[in-house]
Amino acid sequence: MVGNRYTNERMITETTPPRDPWRTVWKIATGDYSLTVLLVAIAAGLVIAAWLPQMPSSGPAAYSQWLSKTQARFGDATSVLQTLGLFTVTRSPGFRLLVALLAGCLVLRLLEIADRLWRYRKMEAPAGRWQTLGNGNQSDVTDVTDVIDDIRHLRYRVLRDPPLVQADRWPWADLFVLLYHGGGLLFLIGLLITHTWGWRVEGLIVQRGQRITLPYADNWVALDDDLKLTHSPTIVTVLEERGPGVQASAVNSAGDHLPLQPTTEADPVTRLTLALTEDQYFAIPEANMIIRLSPQPGDAADGNAPVLVQVYQSPAGRLITETAIEGDAELKVDDVTLQLISIPYARLTAVSNPGRWPTILSIPLLVVGLLGNTVWPARRFWLRDQDGTIEGLGHLPPTLTGEQDA
Repeated sequence: MVGNRYTNERMITETTPPRDPWRTVWKIATGDYSLTVLLVAIAAGLVIAAWLPQMPSSGPAAYSQWLSKTQARFGDATSVLQTLGLFTVTRSPGFRLLVALLAGCLVLRLLEIADRLWRYRKMEAPAGRWQTLGNGNQSDVTDVTDVIDDIRHLRYRVLRDPPLVQADRWPWADLFVLLYHGGGLLFLIGLLITHTWGWRVEGLIVQRGQRITLPYADNWVALDDDLKLTHSPTIVTVLEERGPGVQASAVNSAGDHLPLQPTTEADPVTRLTLALTEDQYFAIPEANMIIRLSPQPGDAADGNAPVLVQVYQSPAGRLITETAIEGDAELKVDDVTLQLISIPYARLTAVSNPGRWPTILSIPLLVVGLLGNTVWPARRFWLRDQDGTIEGLGHLPPTLTGEQDA
């Protein structure tokens, strides 16, 4: 007896085919567990990126503004969070690797689903353990024809190859799965195109009547006289804020224009345009005056937000006069006439998103696929008449297994 058992075990070992490592890798790569882990990890990264202010990459001015706000919010923890890479989550190699793995997973799953959709147009050989329908009570289900009529009323497709009967929801149920996998892959393709060829400029300042050319393929943004933002058709702009701005000039009693200097290193100009994102200063050297312009709380949408104008004597620093203005104004100090023309500004973000069309197209595919799969999930099962007893295998409806009655 021992010898026979040894012989049987040896025969089983010799006849059992070795496992294919590539098939194992394929099952892992296309498995639901791998997809779930990748989606959860990417979702966690996006939540962190939405909660923590991400570091801009558009320029030093935007970085300085971001850093000041971030340090005010997190204090000493800012350097620690920055070292951990939590301010550059979506640009980190780890996050990009997760997205690349997700794209690869979706490609493999899409190939598998497409192959399954093609194969399932015909009857498949069942594999698994058969179970008796109707809780094992032969009186419950005895006629396979009646069962076929019942499952057809449930809108199943029925294929027959006596003694086997296959019922499934092909093609729509499998097509819904194909749709949301294809939509997810198309969404990632749109992100890849945008990341590769797109760009983003934050903290861009444009004033009324001004047109700014961006350093990317001759794109431009402008603010017209009605304070309406316009831009080249290939980009999208996001308005961040509006505020007051001025064009300053000064003349003496003889009507001659006086030179103005915003800094000691700057070249003198007769007209100076300033966006009042914060307090701004400029000097009138020939009159020994320093002008301070301070934006005040108010609505800047119409260009008439109040501005506090303070004139100081240089170099003593004595305040000569101050007044609040709205819109255009003319201020006379001694023999100098200061002319201020209101030129409001808009701070905006300009974005080029060449992958927006694949991304937009992916949304309906995802929605239709996910909703369809929820309402009409893929189901496939087989029936057979085994010596007068109806047996089933696969995703059997509760009406056949008797679970609904229980």
